[in-house]
Amino acid sequence: MLDDANLPPLPSPSLTPLPSGLSPLTSPLTSPSDAPDLTVSKQPPTVLQCLNGSIVAAVLAWGVFGLTQKVAANFAAHPFASVNYVAVNISVAVRTLVVGMFALATGVFALAALGLFGLGIQTLIQTLMQKRMGTQERTGDRPAG
Repeated sequence: MLDDANLPPLPSPSLTPLPSGLSPLTSPLTSPSDAPDLTVSKQPPTVLQCLNGSIVAAVLAWGVFGLTQKVAANFAAHPFASVNYVAVNISVAVRTLVVGMFALATGVFALAALGLFGLGIQTLIQTLMQKRMGTQERTGDRPAG
């Protein structure tokens, strides 16, 4: 057993204030002007970005769906055999949770793929409408109405 009398005392933490111009996120070796620019671009996503994201999410959804089928088939092919009622109930609960989590991941990725595809279509329509309105204003043509 360890004896507390033989242990050296812990050093007390120093709470010295930071020098002016420094924040906890900058080091003394860099000045605040050297910090990277972390501003977020406010430009809408392009059609290509939306379609790329949709394809990636769809591939992930398809892969997770395949895993869901394999896990469910494996659980069905290998039933838990026990005479203990509590063990069987825990096994059923865990198997249900595992298959449910795979199904949830499938749904999340599938909905993300559909949403990104829809956003790509909306962005494409808005881009085409802006180009159409821009060409009408430049030529002086006004729609009848």
